[in-house]
Amino acid sequence: MAHLLQELLAAGKEPLLVVNQFTCSVFSRTASTDVWAFEGIGDLGGESLAAISSCRRGIVKWAVTSAANPKDADLAALAITAATKSLLQTWQAAALKITSTKGRTGDVTPKTAQKVFISSAWRCQFEGCGEDLTSHFATDSHANYSYLAHIVASSVDGPRGDPVWSPRLADDAENIMLLCDKCHRLIDRVAPAFYTTEKLRAMRARNVTSIKRLLAGLQYPPAVPIMLIGNVTGQPHHYSKRNVEDAMLNAGLRSSRDEPEYFCCNNYILHNPHSTAYWGCLFESLSTDIPRLRALLNGSARGQARPHLAIFPVHSTSVLILGGRLIGDTAGVSVFQFHRDKVAGNQGGQWAWPSDAIEPSTDKYRLEVLKDFSGQNEACLLVSLTFDVALDRLTTQCFENGELRLPTIKLIADRFGSDVMGHPKDLELFGTKLDEAVRKLQDQWKVQRIHLIVGAPASACFRVGQKMQARNQATYVCYETDRGIGSSFKATIEISSNMLTGPNGEQIAL
Repeated sequence: MAHLLQELLAAGKEPLLVVNQFTCSVFSRTASTDVWAFEGIGDLGGESLAAISSCRRGIVKWAVTSAANPKDADLAALAITAATKSLLQTWQAAALKITSTKGRTGDVTPKTAQKVFISSAWRCQFEGCGEDLTSHFATDSHANYSYLAHIVASSVDGPRGDPVWSPRLADDAENIMLLCDKCHRLIDRVAPAFYTTEKLRAMRARNVTSIKRLLAGLQYPPAVPIMLIGNVTGQPHHYSKRNVEDAMLNAGLRSSRDEPEYFCCNNYILHNPHSTAYWGCLFESLSTDIPRLRALLNGSARGQARPHLAIFPVHSTSVLILGGRLIGDTAGVSVFQFHRDKVAGNQGGQWAWPSDAIEPSTDKYRLEVLKDFSGQNEACLLVSLTFDVALDRLTTQCFENGELRLPTIKLIADRFGSDVMGHPKDLELFGTKLDEAVRKLQDQWKVQRIHLIVGAPASACFRVGQKMQARNQATYVCYETDRGIGSSFKATIEISSNMLTGPNGEQIAL
């Protein structure tokens, strides 16, 4: 406010301060015949008084309004006078008395204050702030730096005051927010008309719920978050530590590390799974990532047993399948799905399973034998979830002249779409059908080579890799589409029981 006034005065403009009981709006004009222009709203404090006192007497004007927001005052109906030092000091004293956390009607009792401190965990409850109110960062001193701010003012004349509810709620912990100085000034002195009782109650409720969930998370089993993240279709995925931690808490897990483990992170590489350079860079990364992941899985990295893993996958189809194959299908693996269209209202953010998700029916996923086995050593497994894998997009090794050349199984859902994986049970049901498909391919048909074509969300691609039988595994040839809608599928990597082979002949032992 002081800086704004100084700028207006330096520009030769005439400022007008329009105040109600505790808020001030600033208007200005260049000439007496001009219309007053709104400049801003804020807290008229000591620095503002000093700025006004230093200018020529009478140039700053003053008016009082009964409007809840001085910005909305009818200026033509107001009595405009000169802003004198005594006038401003009298108003400031009255405003401070109304908005101060001390000395008002219905002071907060120690018992109520203690409830507020506990429910807020001594953090500012204003949304997006969360400042620690027990210490001062500059001086490293520890004290109580908080303000007990009433939602419905304890004074009838205060911000959001009410003749009936102000005295009743003055000592009610649910009517009080713990705030830092800046946020307290914002809701009481700068923009009280904007921060209504409804907004502040909702803000406090969300904060208390989040605090309870975070503290309850101390009892949850620890898990290591693993980010299987890459550049997909030219769009590097933005990692949010808060979203990951929220999603884990929502799933009854807590992160055991300050930072997650990364596997095959290639955000800096342009996504092109049929480029020689793409796999050359990935294999260089995998040469160190695979041993590191193996050490984590068998506990040798820390001399401990295998930890619970929380998997966050967004990568190319082939890498997701490989990640699932390396981590396996043992207990202690929680797989998360990124939900692009779920932002607002989804507790845990986009990585958490939607709170409004409907549990799928047990027959949501089914197997179709498109071409039965007749003695071949190879077969095809098609997974159609986000889209239906069209047969004419397969290589001539699998499909030619309108006919399938190899035994082919298709795993399909009751509908197609990027949101087909919308509930945790989806992965369970999908995994059951994958088990059935793998048993038919390997145990019944006994094929040694499986062409794997997958159109599915990231979590489902990862689950496909988990279902590979590592000790008695056929060689899986992974495919991805070439660029362009409806383009053909082309082979990328091959995954055997003990070797990963790249499209250019690169190899890494598994």
